[in-house]
Amino acid sequence: MIHERLTITDADQLHALLRKGALFRDCKLDDAELANLDAEEMEFEDCSLKRVDFLELACESLRIVDSNLENACFERADLHEAEFLNSICTSSNFRGAKLNRSRMVNCDLSLSEFEGANLFGGALTGSRLRGVDLTQTRLDAVEVAGVDFSMAALRYKDFKNQKLVRVNFTEADLTGCDFTGAVFEECHINEATVNKETRLDGSDLRGANISGSQIGNASLKGAIMSTAQAHHLIFERYGIIIADG
Repeated sequence: MIHERLTITDADQLHALLRKGALFRDCKLDDAELANLDAEEMEFEDCSLKRVDFLELACESLRIVDSNLENACFERADLHEAEFLNSICTSSNFRGAKLNRSRMVNCDLSLSEFEGANLFGGALTGSRLRGVDLTQTRLDAVEVAGVDFSMAALRYKDFKNQKLVRVNFTEADLTGCDFTGAVFEECHINEATVNKETRLDGSDLRGANISGSQIGNASLKGAIMSTAQAHHLIFERYGIIIADG
């Protein structure tokens, strides 16, 4: 059974509906109090879930598509292999959430909280995480193609040997990040924060815009860059202009 165009406000109402079917379409759950909910399966399509409280939600199969989850709470939720697709999730709370192997694809997650969350083996493909602090978030083996990390904090994250395609690190905090052997394609590292612990050893930077990043502060042993990038780096670091002839 498909539940359509309903307004859902509390856990008892949702539980009763789940006994008849797990798919909700064009439903409104804004401000619903659903903390500590335990559900085998739930699927939301074209739904409004603004400010919904899914604190400590446990769901074996969760799929949310084309929905609005602004300011939603998924704190300490257990959501292995969940799917968030083409949805607005700005300023949402995922602190301490177990999102192992979950797919958060083409979503706007800007200004959301991920402290202590586990996204191991998941995908953030095409999503926006502008201004998100991911310092205490587990991102091992996460797919990041097309991700916008502008102004995000990615301190000490490991991108070693990855092929990074259309990733935006503009004004991101890359302190201590390991990009050893990484290949950059159509990426932006403009104005990013790097330090001597940031490793770009053996990386291929030819596909990255590095203007204003002070990338010369990072470890660059064996890194590959274009002539124009090298000229830019030398000028930014030493004020030297290289001129042939």
